[in-house]
Amino acid sequence: MSTAAACLLPALIVVPALPAAAVDEPTVKTLVIGIDGASFDFLDDADMPNLDALMARGMVSSSNLYATPMAGTISGPGWSTIATGVWPDKHKVVDNNFTAPRFDLYPDYLTRIEAAQPERTTAVVATWAPIATTVFGSAVDSRVQGGNDVGTTAEAVETIASGADDVFVHLDEVDGAGHSVGTNGAAYGAALAKADGEIGQILAAVDARPADEEWLVVVTADHGHTPTGGHGGSTPAEREVFVIAAGPGIEPGVRHDVKISDVAPTVLSAVGIAADPAWSLDGTAVPDLTPDAFDTLRPSLQTRADETRPGAGVLGWTHAAPEGWSIDNSRMPSGGVREWAGWSFATDDFWTNVELGQRRETSVRARDVFAVADSDEWDDKAHSAGAFDSTLVSPAYPLTGAATATLAYTTNYFIDGPQSAEVLVSFDGGEPRSLKAYSTNTNTEERLAFDVPAGAKTAQFRFHYTGTNSAFWVVDRVALGQEAAPVDTTKPIATLVAPTAAGPTPSVKLRVEATDDLGLKRIVANIYKDGTLVKSTQTAIGGATSGVHETTQTLPDGAYTVKYNAEDLAGNIAQTGVFAFSIDATAPTATVKEGASFTVGSAGTYDLVSFKLFDAGKVSQVVLNGVVKDLTDNAWSDINSVKPGVFGAVRGQNTLVVHDVAGNTATVVFTLN
Repeated sequence: MSTAAACLLPALIVVPALPAAAVDEPTVKTLVIGIDGASFDFLDDADMPNLDALMARGMVSSSNLYATPMAGTISGPGWSTIATGVWPDKHKVVDNNFTAPRFDLYPDYLTRIEAAQPERTTAVVATWAPIATTVFGSAVDSRVQGGNDVGTTAEAVETIASGADDVFVHLDEVDGAGHSVGTNGAAYGAALAKADGEIGQILAAVDARPADEEWLVVVTADHGHTPTGGHGGSTPAEREVFVIAAGPGIEPGVRHDVKISDVAPTVLSAVGIAADPAWSLDGTAVPDLTPDAFDTLRPSLQTRADETRPGAGVLGWTHAAPEGWSIDNSRMPSGGVREWAGWSFATDDFWTNVELGQRRETSVRARDVFAVADSDEWDDKAHSAGAFDSTLVSPAYPLTGAATATLAYTTNYFIDGPQSAEVLVSFDGGEPRSLKAYSTNTNTEERLAFDVPAGAKTAQFRFHYTGTNSAFWVVDRVALGQEAAPVDTTKPIATLVAPTAAGPTPSVKLRVEATDDLGLKRIVANIYKDGTLVKSTQTAIGGATSGVHETTQTLPDGAYTVKYNAEDLAGNIAQTGVFAFSIDATAPTATVKEGASFTVGSAGTYDLVSFKLFDAGKVSQVVLNGVVKDLTDNAWSDINSVKPGVFGAVRGQNTLVVHDVAGNTATVVFTLN
């Protein structure tokens, strides 16, 4: 709306919002418009204000088609891919003859809508007859042939005005102009302008619909054209197509990862139909597409180094790996074409055009920036002896603790000579082991399921490729999938290893060992006296399946209990164990007994001496000059009439050591005459 128009509006009146329950959700409807043979590079310069306005408020993405041998860049394969959401190697439409299509396995998106939501009204209006008669199936409510683009437009406007929910419209005459004069001819630009006027009429019909309808609008094309006219080959002008979309769930802006195979799942998603994995679609709903790690490299892409065919200004390759990734070229010979010396990261615009017609164009399942190992192109320049041998190394992905996981990635592996390709996995930095080795051409969305060792914390993947002037391996959209770890309700087991006796002891040395199948968080041992916590001790285990907690504590004399257990990573607590012990850190005493019958002498020199022994925790024994006397755990005890020749006593210096049951000692040194 212009500023001038805005000034004519009355002042806004603020109306209280209705409660959430009273607000009806808008009805989502969908419109896909296909412009046959529209070359994306000519849209900007053409007189197309209606398409320009849609692009300004929507998402715009260009991408490249396949080429022979997957299929020619012609209408049958292109419209079949747009309608079904799969590439020609699945739907099997490789030309305009529709000899053996597999629409039974991969039906068009309107047929899928009819199956899931038969109450919706679906319609196809097409100038090119096979779209209405063959590409879209008989389950669609209305399939109309417009005869020419004027007729198609009128039928489309009427179909939308009558309330259809999901509409596909095909305009054909841009393609006719392309065949006649090529993209460089004035008639081609005029045909684009005419198509834009027809798009404007169709969009006006959408705008005239009730305000409670929310429309997803998509504009796309099935192939491009050569400058002089015609299509079907593998040149960039013939392969480049586009998707322009606006509506629910579509973030405006320029993208590099959206393909024509995404149109069908995007429409299905908009009307609330999630793609079933069993459908094996190649496309993804645009709102669900997220850039991968390789796509972050787009700002660092370089122009050609040794290659000569990609345009001099095309930014399309780099050896710089994204964060967390690395390339191991330790076994790569030096030399060769610089762009392909080991794994590289590239775009389709750059890589497929280094040499046309060698199946690089079949890498349609890769998006935006992808990883490629191309021994054929690398070998086009002299290098030191040896084969291409490079490994692409992923980050170490965290694991959830589940017993299995799945590695998903897009792969296009083509064999044309001696070469090998292998995917390997390692856990927690351990020795890599093979997940899959390729021995045949493989162009698919790969999903490799594998077992995860118990307790493994990370998984890392390696893509190892070798080749001797052979072909290539493309890898993209690498992702690790894993279910959440199963709910752990099993308690860990905690065992008190020390002390083994109740004491008393001068101090206590605690040792608690614990185990848990899925991982321990910590081991705890708390000390109580008379029911009151006096000391809390613990050791963090950090996820190991077994652990030890050890501590030595010095405590005041008295009776104690230790309560011990362990906690696992899931928060389960082991059954608490209790053990009673006592502390006696006070040494016994030995006091000289008074009275001539017990002691004769003084000041440490005696003819005869006796001692009174005491320990609150009981005296255990005395040792006089190495001779032991058991005092049988009495708190009070005496040793009487010690003189030379009695109980190990000798003339001269004597050493008496008194032991209590806790192991504390007291030493008395005295002299006997």
